[in-house]
Formats: sequence, C-alpha cells, structure tokens
Amino acid sequence: MKSMGSDSGAKDTGGNSRTAGKVQEGISEKISTHARTEKESTKVVIIGGGACGMAAATKIRRQSDFNIIVLSCDSHTAYSHCGIPFVLGREIENFEKLIVKPPDFFRENKIDVRLNEKVISIDLTGQVILTGEGIYHFDKLVIATGSLPFILRKSQANIMPYGIFTLRTLADGMLFGKALETARIVCIVGGGTIGIECASALTRRGIKTILITRNKDLLSRQFDSDMSAIVRAQLKALGVEVITGETVLLPENFWKQKTILVKDRQFPADLVLLATGVKPETCLAEEAGITIGKAGGIVVNEMLQVKTGEKFLPNVYAGGECAEVTDLVTGEQRLSQLGTTARHMADVIGNNITGKHSTFGPLADPWVAIAGNLQFGGVGLTSGEAERQGIKVVTGFSRGRTRASYYPGRKDLYVKLLFKGNCLAGAQLAGGEGIKERIDALSLAIRKKTTVKDLLSLETCYAPPVSMLVDPLIPAVKSAVRNMREIKANEKSPDEKLD
Repeated sequence: MKSMGSDSGAKDTGGNSRTAGKVQEGISEKISTHARTEKESTKVVIIGGGACGMAAATKIRRQSDFNIIVLSCDSHTAYSHCGIPFVLGREIENFEKLIVKPPDFFRENKIDVRLNEKVISIDLTGQVILTGEGIYHFDKLVIATGSLPFILRKSQANIMPYGIFTLRTLADGMLFGKALETARIVCIVGGGTIGIECASALTRRGIKTILITRNKDLLSRQFDSDMSAIVRAQLKALGVEVITGETVLLPENFWKQKTILVKDRQFPADLVLLATGVKPETCLAEEAGITIGKAGGIVVNEMLQVKTGEKFLPNVYAGGECAEVTDLVTGEQRLSQLGTTARHMADVIGNNITGKHSTFGPLADPWVAIAGNLQFGGVGLTSGEAERQGIKVVTGFSRGRTRASYYPGRKDLYVKLLFKGNCLAGAQLAGGEGIKERIDALSLAIRKKTTVKDLLSLETCYAPPVSMLVDPLIPAVKSAVRNMREIKANEKSPDEKLD
C-alpha cells in the first residue's frame, strides 16, 4: 500500500507561519535559558508521529537509553492509515481498531509523545526546535513530516468547505465516517488506490458513488492501460460510476448546492472526498536550509542523513514520504508513499542514531490494493514510466486461473511482465486471489536482475486448491519471449539466443 494509503509519515507536518528572521530571533532569545550539562542523556527529537517517526522512536528506545521526544501536530499516533477505507466499508468495526499502539505503550517505554503540537522552525546551528508550546534542544533529529494532500485550490491544505473531505489523518477518517451516516451520494475525486478502495467501501454500504479522475486511466502512475481496464470493470460491477479524463468543478457554495460540475454535466453529491494524491511536506526542512531534490522530497544519503550545501549532516535524518528514494530500475530519485518503505527507513535511522551502522538502498516499491473481491498490484517499472525515461521495454501478458480448472472457487488471474533488455523490470497483476505472494516473488526477481531465461526455467509448486498445473506467470514469460523475437525480426537483426 499505497498512494495516500500509506502508513508512512503522512499524518504529520510541521507547518510554518512566521518569517525565518523572526523565528531565528525568537530562538536566540530562548536558547540561553536552556543550557545543558555534559552529563545529560543524548536528546533525540522526532518531528512526525506517523509510521516512520513512531517506528524510529521505538527502535531507538530498544537500542538505547536516549531521551526521546516526538512532536506531532496530529491528534492520534501509531495508527494504520491504510485501514481507513476498510473502516468506512464497515469491514473493520471502528477507527479505534486502527490504533496499533496506545499512548500508554509510549509512556511505559519512556517515549515522550507531544500530540497537537505544531513545529514552527528548525535551527540546525543551535540544534533547537521551536514549536507553539516551547523549544526543544536536540543532539539527534529525525524529520518524518510525511505528506500533505495534493489539492488544486488556494487554501490551507486540510481546511475544506463543509461537505468536502480529505483523508490525511485518522481524525479526517472519523469526520468523513460520521458524515457518511446521512449521505446518499458521494463523489470521490482521484483514481489512485485510496480513491478506488474508498469507492469500493462506500458501495458496500449501499452509497451511490461517483469516481472521477482527470487522467485517461485509473491508477495512471502504477498500471498500464490494459491492466487499469480490469480495475475499472470491477468498480463498474460494484456499481461505481467511473469518469476518466475529466476535471471536477466544485462550486464555492457546495455545502448549499450539493452539486458538482464535470464538463457540461451536473451531478448531485452530498459529500466530496478528495483523493487526488499527496505531496511531500518539506516546508520546515527547506526553510532550515536542508536540500530538497528534483522529485520534491528531502535529499538523503544511504544512511538517510539530510544534506545542507555540499555536505550531509551526521546528526539529522529524514524518512518516510517526505524523503526521496532511489529507484531500483531507473536509478532516478523519486518518492515512495508506502508504509513498508517508511518502516524500513525507520529501522535504518534507528540503527544509525544508536551507532549500529545501517544503509538504505534502491527500491522496486511492490504494492497491492483491494476493490471488492479483486486484488491488484505491481512492482517496478510501468510502460508509462519507461516511456518518460526513454527506456525500451518488452511486455508479456497472460490470463490464467488461481486454481485447477475443475476445482471450486477458481478465480481469474491476469499477469503482465515488463522486461528491460532481457531482465525483468516490472510486473502488474490483478485477480481474485494470490496477488500479494506473486508480487513479492517478482519483487525479489527484479532485485536479483532475473532474466527471461531464468524465468522460463522457473519451478513452481502445484496443488488444485491453490494453483494451476502451469502457473500463469509462465505463459506471461513466454509471451514476452515471442514479443522479443518479433521485435528482432522486424529490426532484421540476426536470430540470436536469449541470454
């Protein structure tokens, strides 16, 4: 999981409302009153109470007796953002079930969590954090401010007119869930995983749902058009009205009109959910002089230390959705909105802060999502990204079943593989079951630079209740081989053996 469905630091932001000069003056005045003695314990301050921030705090506590403070402007912490759609669909009883660790856990482990406390500025030279409540000295700093909803309107990121919602925090989910109790028609804007999972959830409750995206396809950054069409068909089967390639106009008095405009059409809607993606929350870092990369996130090295000028700071780290990562296939810098990424980053940061050297390498970013009884996901390169990067890929496609043809409950399974040269570079899957396990295996295959020849000789296990005799992966590989040969023939190149 997923875009905006990540458990990473997307729940937190530092915010900023003062000029840098005034902030620095305020810090200078106060810092003299906070002189430290040499005998004090190492002070670690973590900005952000999402998956990366809280996992880092827990990791550091396990490996040290450092003084740990977490500053979060959220009203909850240590919860699963990915679970919100399933509470909305009433598959999970209530939002409280999503809280993974209660506040008592952190108190018992001597982790000082300050909720509803907004950070105003970071002073790297004085090693001080300024909030609306006070100042905090740090020896080690972790920036895990996550992401903000990407909203095409001139307003503060999470302040919406009545009836229009985002799902940045657990509190947002609770507010939206309450509003749904009297809603009959809901418009969801955005065709990513969160928008799709929420659309599926609302139809489960019998709420008429319209899903609109300005992109030509659903999952435009994660799926190719042919695979996206499978997800679209599933949503239609669930009763979702799907509109692609169109933008939504929300009247300023939406709360009164209860109408949205799409081109020359009007649609009634009691509520609107904006699931239009996220952007990294880097304001605090940028104003502190920390380098922001071309992908829009904080630049970090393999130890996840941040950069100022030409050097990386040994005592300041960043992780989660606000930090850039390296793409395993392209080598380019990009962002990752996955909870698994945030958790991995937290482990690396925790190790490095406590003196256990650890590094964070390039990512293939495997992901999976659910819409009704359809599972879908992918890993690595897509055809669209390959085209943007100028990378030539060859694809292979197959449709199979998840069980033996005679076994009850068999479900369709669609597999698309992408090869860069002769090596696996991407995979997209959709079907009724068995998606996660295959994506995990293909993620490892991409990491190990597995070739077409390797995959042709792949041995797979078989039992009628869980698989076909020939796994659908194999026909997809053979399809790619045929396409490779056809391309070579069209180029009039010699018939060569595939390496």
